[in-house]
Amino acid sequence: MKIFITGATGFIGSALVPEFINAGHQVLGLTRSDTGAAAPGQVATEDYYNSGNPNPRQSTESAGAVVADRGVHVSVVRLSQVHNTVKQGFISQLIRVARDKGISAYIGEGANRWPAAHVLDVARLYRLALEKHTPGSRYNAVAEEGLPMRQIAQAIGKSLKIPVVSLSPEDATSHFGWLTMFAAMDMPASSLQTRQRLGWRPVGPELFSDLEQLQPAP
Repeated sequence: MKIFITGATGFIGSALVPEFINAGHQVLGLTRSDTGAAAPGQVATEDYYNSGNPNPRQSTESAGAVVADRGVHVSVVRLSQVHNTVKQGFISQLIRVARDKGISAYIGEGANRWPAAHVLDVARLYRLALEKHTPGSRYNAVAEEGLPMRQIAQAIGKSLKIPVVSLSPEDATSHFGWLTMFAAMDMPASSLQTRQRLGWRPVGPELFSDLEQLQPAP
């Protein structure tokens, strides 16, 4: 199959390209940067972003619905905290704040949960979703259904060797800034139907394993 991948040199895109190639597909990648465009097989274009919609998932799924109405077969992969030892979704921002402030924090009891999946598992899910080719389908890229924020903060604190503290909702805003809303969200998610429909079986590593081996972002 001939496959066109946008953001082919990005975090997830760079995992998608070898996943598809190793499965026997032909891949053409697109990138928005000059550096990425210089890589073999890449095509450059300007980035598109809908600044009027604050919810990226709603924005992208709405765009998908528009082209689906025109007869395009659209499937959606809903991402959790996609991670390796360098990047971890929103958790990378929590790590940045922890480094800047010298403490790793959570709000209240830190019982709110975030789902997670390793980037290589996510790349395999994208391939399976494309090969299955079921129009209108939605798949949750979730290996771990919900990790308590308190434990995430503790893992960050252990890795960075800094204190771990609980913040009141009143103090959270000054600490987390724009991340405050997300830091307080309870977002557990299941991939049961995804696994049943695609035969997807995440194999890890798990989030906490990657946090134990944190590497600086390039």
